Amino acid sequence: MKTWMPGILLPLAALFCAAPLFPQKEEDVKNPLEKDRAAMAAGKKLFAEACGTCHGTTGHGGRGPNLADGKIVQPAKNKQLFDSIRKGVAGTEMPPCSLEDEKIWQLVAFLRDMTANAFETEVPGDAAAGKALFFGKARCAECHMIRGQGGLMGPDLANIGLTRSVEKLREAILQPDAEVDPSFRGVTVVTVDGRKIEGVARNYSNYSIQVVDREGRLHLLERREWRELDWHKKSLMPDNYAQTLSSTEVQDLLAFLSRQSTGSVRRKEEQ
Repeated sequence: MKTWMPGILLPLAALFCAAPLFPQKEEDVKNPLEKDRAAMAAGKKLFAEACGTCHGTTGHGGRGPNLADGKIVQPAKNKQLFDSIRKGVAGTEMPPCSLEDEKIWQLVAFLRDMTANAFETEVPGDAAAGKALFFGKARCAECHMIRGQGGLMGPDLANIGLTRSVEKLREAILQPDAEVDPSFRGVTVVTVDGRKIEGVARNYSNYSIQVVDREGRLHLLERREWRELDWHKKSLMPDNYAQTLSSTEVQDLLAFLSRQSTGSVRRKEEQ
């Protein structure tokens, strides 16, 4: 192991715990390696070797916090990220780091790429094949809509490429229970006459509930009309795509979803 590696583990761990405390009015600087694919690849390797012990080799956390979801990295400026790795953070266990500037900028470039929204990232895969999967084998369109095509039970995905990173899209497909949108919480209602309605609750109060079922029908029920109401702890999305789709198919689906951006000048024909 290179001599600088142990020193960078603590800097990065402390950096990303302290990131929300950064003063956001501080002037920023441009990363000279921004959007440099070779630099991002080098930064990815550095991260896995030097930071993986705490943050996981893919940034999803471990002893240190999750960096892949973007909540910590995205708000920080380039200068804040660079200086925190280079100088450490006073009052914490994060000491200065002896890495040369180029390597620090490689790390920053990788972190930016890892947490960028999917639309701004070069996502490999066959988007046309992904579209066929979305509306076919994967059955995503039974619940999700894209520009007027698809179901109503799940979130509209017409702008998903601009609101999620590639890693968050991958997690949503392969681990749907990891983060369930409270606006689309699953529920099963049994009415007083024995009907069973399963879907997502759009509105709920002590007096009524509105449920969109799997066929996209809206049920408006007053409290006196149901006898049982069971909130689902897990997502209504299938949790077996890792088994039913090949790794290539998952990547094609990611490629298709990453291109979804309403009103953008970069809208692609595959959308």
